[in-house]
Amino acid sequence: MRYTAPTSDKPWLTGLALASAAALALTACGGDNDDEAGSEVDAEAQVEADVTVDADVTTISAGTLQVCSDVPYPPFEYYSDEGEVVGFDIDVAEAIADALDLELEIIESSWDGIESGVALNAQDCDLAISGMTITEERSGNMLFSDPYLDDNLGLLATAESGIESTADLDGATVGVQTATTGDDYATEEGIDAVGYEDSGLMLQGLEAGQVDALIGNISILGYQAGDSDEYVFVEEIDTGEQLGIAAQLENQELIDAVNQVLAELESTGALDEIEQVWFESGETPEEADDDDDDDED
Repeated sequence: MRYTAPTSDKPWLTGLALASAAALALTACGGDNDDEAGSEVDAEAQVEADVTVDADVTTISAGTLQVCSDVPYPPFEYYSDEGEVVGFDIDVAEAIADALDLELEIIESSWDGIESGVALNAQDCDLAISGMTITEERSGNMLFSDPYLDDNLGLLATAESGIESTADLDGATVGVQTATTGDDYATEEGIDAVGYEDSGLMLQGLEAGQVDALIGNISILGYQAGDSDEYVFVEEIDTGEQLGIAAQLENQELIDAVNQVLAELESTGALDEIEQVWFESGETPEEADDDDDDDED
C-alpha cells in the first residue's frame, strides 16, 4: 500500500479502548505526521480476507486503486507510529483492492472535498472511503455502495454536566464536527452548536469546557472517550445512519464491483472480523497482539 500526501490544504461504546490525552492530541494534528504526533495504535487488523471477484474495472492509474480518505479520523483512518495510514476503513480498502487485484494507494483529502464529491469529480481518486454516512444530498453528487457499517449518533457529556438526555440540552452548548450528520441533527433540532473541523478538536473542546456536550457518531465518540470516568455516554440517537463507499456518479461499474466485494466479505465473515478488531474487541489491535504473545509464553 502506498500513501500519497495531500496536494492542497487541507463509530458500541462499551468495551472500547480508552483514548488518552496523547490520542486526542493526535487527532488534532491534521496531516502532521511527525514523531510527536504518533499514534495510539500501531497495528492493522491483520484479518485474512481471502476474497476475489470477477470484475474488470478501469481505474485512474492502471493497476492501482486510489482511495481518498480524511486522515486522521481514528479508528477509521489515522497514522501508526511508523507513519503508515491504518484503521478500519484502510483494512476495508485493502480487502477491496486485493479482491480486484489492484494495489492500494491512500490519497489524503480534506473532509469537505470528500463529502461534497469534489475530490471524486476532480479525479483525485477512484473511491472515497472515509467513515462517510449515506445521505440523500450526498447521493446527488456521488454513487454510494451498499452500506458497510451501521452507525447511529450519540450524545456524550462530561460526568459533572448533569446532562442525562437530549431533553437537557436546552441552554447547553454542544460540539459537533462541521459538515457531518451530527451537525445536521443539531441544526434540525435547534441545538446551540459549535462546529469543529475534526473529532479530535471536538473532544478537546469538551475537555476544555468550550462546550457542555458532544453529538457525533457513536463509533467516533465511543472510541475516543472509551471508558474514561470523565465522560458519560448519555444517549444513543437512533438515526439509522449507514456508512458507504463512494465513486463518481458515472462510475457504476466500479461501485458494482465494490458491492460484489462487500457481499463476499459479509458472507465469509471477514467484514465482521474487521469490525470486531477495530470496534468491539475491548482492546486495541496492539494490545490484542500483546495478549497473544503472553499466551504463547
